[in-house]
Amino acid sequence: MRRLTVMLLVNDLRIGGAERQLVELARGLDKERFRVIVATLYPGQPFEEDLRGCPGVDLISLDRAGKFDPRTAFKLAGTLRREQVDIIQPFLTPATTFGMLGAMLARTPVKVVTERCGLRLNTHFANDAYRFVEDRMTRFADAVIPNSQAGADYVLARGIAGQKVRVIYNGVAPDRVRTSLDEREDLRARLGVCSEDWLVGIVASLTPAKDHGTFLQAASIIRAEVPGTKFLLVGDGPLRHDLQRRAHLMDLAGSVIFAGHQVRVAPYIGAMDLAVLSSNDHEGCSNFLLEAMGLARPIVATDIGGNRELFDSGDAGLLVPPGNPLILAHAAIQTMRNPEAVERMRARGREIFRQRFTLERMVAAYEDLYATLWRRYESRRQMRKSRKAEQVKEN
Repeated sequence: MRRLTVMLLVNDLRIGGAERQLVELARGLDKERFRVIVATLYPGQPFEEDLRGCPGVDLISLDRAGKFDPRTAFKLAGTLRREQVDIIQPFLTPATTFGMLGAMLARTPVKVVTERCGLRLNTHFANDAYRFVEDRMTRFADAVIPNSQAGADYVLARGIAGQKVRVIYNGVAPDRVRTSLDEREDLRARLGVCSEDWLVGIVASLTPAKDHGTFLQAASIIRAEVPGTKFLLVGDGPLRHDLQRRAHLMDLAGSVIFAGHQVRVAPYIGAMDLAVLSSNDHEGCSNFLLEAMGLARPIVATDIGGNRELFDSGDAGLLVPPGNPLILAHAAIQTMRNPEAVERMRARGREIFRQRFTLERMVAAYEDLYATLWRRYESRRQMRKSRKAEQVKEN
């Protein structure tokens, strides 16, 4: 098989879970087999620096001029033709809409749609409109790749053909789960966390789907039962000021630390004594939970989306219903008061991570997918040629 050109398309390369997975995939693909183009609708976001100068990866932007720029699909189609792209794989909405439309205009041979969510309970008009269009264009895709079985169920429920759906779980690069004891202790000291106190943390964008409000309510209950506990929120987003205000009103201001965006989160997760994820929507395959397992942190997470596919409750951590701060807090306290359970969760989490969620495993799955889809395309093309040749002979 000749070297194939793969384009990974995304809205932009801001700090986020899907964006990080795209960057890791672009860097990890075998460059002797694949030439990689990463294309963005909008330029100027932090993860672009992770790709600049990366051998075998070209970074381009379509420079979309706002939400109502009608030229985007045509510019993409021109780029696909000029770069002779063999496979296009867009990530996220609206990149999927423009990616599929541009690929159909350019007649790109292989089209792969990516689903990063395990469910969507709360949507808005713009998202519903894009999803309506995407679902109809996805019928022309060669494969649909969710990152969880929950995501597979979600796309199947939207009428996507089952034979096109293939689950590929997220993978985490080695440096994402590497930190040192000195780093952990230095960071805890800078955060004002004593060695004997518990640090309970979450890494997630400060958006409604992550439900930090439930996290803060649980924090209030935990602190009353385990005095001295500190709570770390890593990430940023539109709800930051509201969450800071709520922490102040709940008299948690001295116990809650807002760390903001962090390009390197391993030291922050490594500094946690307990990793908590309070999401109530969207979760497919949580990077934070994977990284927490890779760093051997015990976990309490909501049983929503793809979270239950990562580990059984009681294994690497505990799963609790979403939107219930009392149950979340009691699960955390139960864990904090059981040192034997903590050690078991730490060991089991690291074992699961190494068996199922390494970057090497994810990249290999995508390489196999691309090769399979390309062979299928070549086979269909040869069949069409043969039929045309037979028709010519008959005439």
